[in-house]
Amino acid sequence: MSFRTTRRLAAVLALSGLAACSTATPEPEPQPAQPITPGVNLTALSRICPKAMLDDDQAFDRVYSPAGSTSAENLVYQVSLAEYTRTCTVAPTGDQLLLQVAVAGRLIGGPKAKPGTYKVPVRVEIVDGDVALYDKVTVQEVELPAEGMATQFLFRADDLPVPATAGEGTRVRVGID
Repeated sequence: MSFRTTRRLAAVLALSGLAACSTATPEPEPQPAQPITPGVNLTALSRICPKAMLDDDQAFDRVYSPAGSTSAENLVYQVSLAEYTRTCTVAPTGDQLLLQVAVAGRLIGGPKAKPGTYKVPVRVEIVDGDVALYDKVTVQEVELPAEGMATQFLFRADDLPVPATAGEGTRVRVGID
């Protein structure tokens, strides 16, 4: 192959490569976020939705039989809370937020455990500094199966009221009561 033929072949290949890189239609413009309600969009809502946290002192508990015992052979079960999430929506009235919180937990049977339903009291608090805006204990029923004597559960609390006047220090605390 001559130098001239090689040069022509290289030019044809380069042009065909460039042609493959171009597109005939332009990319669409990104669409702006749609408002949830007038004046509130997803970004603003995520900023004003209170942060959630597990109360370190109340994220783990052991239950013994008889009550008051701390001996390992008297352990009925231990329960812990680990992962959590929260989301907010604007109330239909527009004067407050409605918060939903979900927490993953685990219940492990001890030497005195039996298969069946156990009641785990879960406390949800919404606090603004030292002021409690919401405080409720909900009993979560957890089924402990015979095989393995351990299970996971999901606790969920919906439509918790958060005043629109809540400050940046407002937090949602979740723990075992």
